[in-house]
Amino acid sequence: MFQTTVFITILIGLFSLINPLSALPVYIGMTQDYSEDNKLRTLKKTCVYIFIICVVSYFLGVYLLNFFGITIPALRVAGGLVIFRSGWQLLNLKHKKELRNDMKDESDRKEDISFSPLAMPLLAGPGSMSFLITLYSARSENLNEALWQDAQALIAITIVSFIIYFVFKFAPRLMQRTGKSGLNSLSKVMGFIVIGIGVQMIISSISTVVKNILQEIIIH
Repeated sequence: MFQTTVFITILIGLFSLINPLSALPVYIGMTQDYSEDNKLRTLKKTCVYIFIICVVSYFLGVYLLNFFGITIPALRVAGGLVIFRSGWQLLNLKHKKELRNDMKDESDRKEDISFSPLAMPLLAGPGSMSFLITLYSARSENLNEALWQDAQALIAITIVSFIIYFVFKFAPRLMQRTGKSGLNSLSKVMGFIVIGIGVQMIISSISTVVKNILQEIIIH
């Protein structure tokens, strides 16, 4: 069954982690010398890459982790720390800025910046990828419920990809209307949500580990 609360949680969580609003100044700086056609072409490819990265992370991330012997609780702690750091940077207005100079230098050397550095790591970075992997690992054992969650995740990823397209397409107008202070305020709100996601992932992982240890002690 389609659960609105689950869908909204996935949508808001993914959008907050990708946070295209904080990437607007970086995007504008890297594409300022592009023609309108080249900007649009680059933007379309970037959104397609983001969609692919997110879908692959969601459906195949767990199996890649298993291949390397990384457990889900370990991923939740690591991902939670990465997400917490991203949220903290958003609150302090540092998110996306620390890579700006390196990305600008890279974009000057590359003809196509749609996959790297735009799609990854600027937008679909470690935080959103770990969020999606953790989400898939927590699927219900009931097949119907699991398929519904998969469908909701796909819809959420698609919507976020379209939102990114329109946000970046009308980036100059958004910058004019909201101003830098408006974007900073929105980024801080996103940062607060992102910190909450990171903390929840860490708490869930520690709780799972403690329960498993207690069960082992009781059994033995």
